Amino acid sequence: ELQGKVEKQIKFPVGYYVTYGGAFENLNAAKDRLLIAVPVSLLLIFLLLYFAFNSISQGLLIYSAIPLSASGGILFLAIRGMPFSISAGVGFIALFGVAVLNGIVLIAEFNRLKMEGLTDLKRIVLMGTKVRLRPVLMTAFVASLGFLPMALSNGAGAEVQRPLATVVIGGLLIATFLTLFVLPVLYIIFEHRTEKKKKKRHHHSTPGIATFIIALGTIGSAAFGQTPISLSNAIDTALKYNLQGKNEQLKAQYKGMLIQTSSNIPQAGLFFEGGQMNSTYFDTKIGITQTINFPKVYKRQKELLQQEWQNSLLQVALTEAIVRKRVTEAFYMILYVEQKKQILTYSDSLFHSFYRKAELRLAKGESNILEKTSAETQLGQIGIQLDQLKQDLSILQIQFQLLLNTTQSFVPKAPLFKLQLPVFSDTAWLVEHPYLKAIRQQQDIADATILLEKSKLLPDLALTYNNASFIGTGADNKVYNGSARFHSVQVGFGIPIFAKAEKAKINSAIFNKQIVENNFKTELQTMQSGFQTAVAQYAKYLQTVNYYEEKALQNANLITSTANKQLANGNINYLEWVQLINQATAVKNEYVEAIKSLNESIILLNYFTSK
Repeated sequence: ELQGKVEKQIKFPVGYYVTYGGAFENLNAAKDRLLIAVPVSLLLIFLLLYFAFNSISQGLLIYSAIPLSASGGILFLAIRGMPFSISAGVGFIALFGVAVLNGIVLIAEFNRLKMEGLTDLKRIVLMGTKVRLRPVLMTAFVASLGFLPMALSNGAGAEVQRPLATVVIGGLLIATFLTLFVLPVLYIIFEHRTEKKKKKRHHHSTPGIATFIIALGTIGSAAFGQTPISLSNAIDTALKYNLQGKNEQLKAQYKGMLIQTSSNIPQAGLFFEGGQMNSTYFDTKIGITQTINFPKVYKRQKELLQQEWQNSLLQVALTEAIVRKRVTEAFYMILYVEQKKQILTYSDSLFHSFYRKAELRLAKGESNILEKTSAETQLGQIGIQLDQLKQDLSILQIQFQLLLNTTQSFVPKAPLFKLQLPVFSDTAWLVEHPYLKAIRQQQDIADATILLEKSKLLPDLALTYNNASFIGTGADNKVYNGSARFHSVQVGFGIPIFAKAEKAKINSAIFNKQIVENNFKTELQTMQSGFQTAVAQYAKYLQTVNYYEEKALQNANLITSTANKQLANGNINYLEWVQLINQATAVKNEYVEAIKSLNESIILLNYFTSK
């Protein structure tokens, strides 16, 4: 304002000019420095993002937090009535650095889930945002609360602190809220475009290059195996793509649609009648008739269909519980075979080493042919067992892939081979199992069936409307020429006089309810017995596993190391060494078998406790 007035109102002699100093001069100098500092800081942030994710697209994706945070900072400055100042500019630089942290946390989690085998982008986004919600909120609120005293300060230096803190707090709050919604959507869009570009590049590549890439992929698959997947992701994938689960969901939708058929009213009857009905003249009559069940019948039909729909929903839950159990069984069975394979591979290496030494000893005349032959026989047996395990592993992998029903090949990956589970001996909550709930739902269906059959004893309703012409003298002594129409309404009731068959249906429905109730009691007792058996088995195998982990495995390792040393020193012969190595290997195999049995009992308990 001052500059404008000076230029318009004050005329200086030649050689005189005006300069503006003080805080205004400092502001202009600081703005010039900010024009350098802000772009440099933004460039450095982008470079760090690129190095962190090795992707320009994901770096730009996280970069979206910067304009979101900037809008929040500007909004809060406007709300508090503060002008832009140098301290506010410094606050924006600090804000940009902190705001991208939320994006880093989310994108890193999305990429981790994708690396674990999830392919559905929407599921990746939902699961990743759910898992990382707390860290994202902590990043925003910790920084905001830290700057809160500065934003509310009124002491010395408050004119510098308040704009800086206001920008940071406002920017972080707005950016955090928008990032949780905007960033996942942008991630889905970016990933979709990336996949489309990959498909286009693959489609336009030459046959020679395509063949070479396929060959490399085949070699890579053989060398490095399939994509690893965790148990939770395997279960999620199976629940989404398994055909059995999809079929049960379709059945539930089908049952839900049938509810709309409860009020199935029969077709209306239209009729025409013409002739000498009233006199020798030709008269006509038209009408419509409609028969319906008693309204209570339609209500009972709807209740029955709703109960059947509820039963189909419980069948979906039961199928999901069975799929979880089968996926877990296949998952840990593959891990079990891998453990057996590791033990045999280690034994194979020991006997290979022993075989080479036996050959040298035989060549130098220090041993007889029996030592070399014994080692060769042991190697042959181990080789056969390894080949059998490879075949078993291939079969299990096919079964696992069938359960997941995906085109991508997955291999189970878990930090531990042994499952963990707290055991509960109370069986009162077993009635909440989907299987028992589905059987109990049959009782509700039986009750609804009885009520429906009883309601069918109520009279049917019939309504008829007639419209007729009349020619001649009527009862009112008036002459009609046929142009006038006469109306009548007829109401009737269908009384079930011969209701023996319907009563038989009612009695059979009551009898069926007794069958369903007895079936529920039988299945409840069976599940309670099965659960208690699984608890006992869990306790038994847990005790066995603890023994092996606390004593037997240590002894087996000690036997192996000691036997190798004594054989090398000549303190024991090869027969004693073979016996000791086989004993140690047997202990390790028994330990793996015990864990397998323990896992099976835990999987069964998890199935019983599923709700």
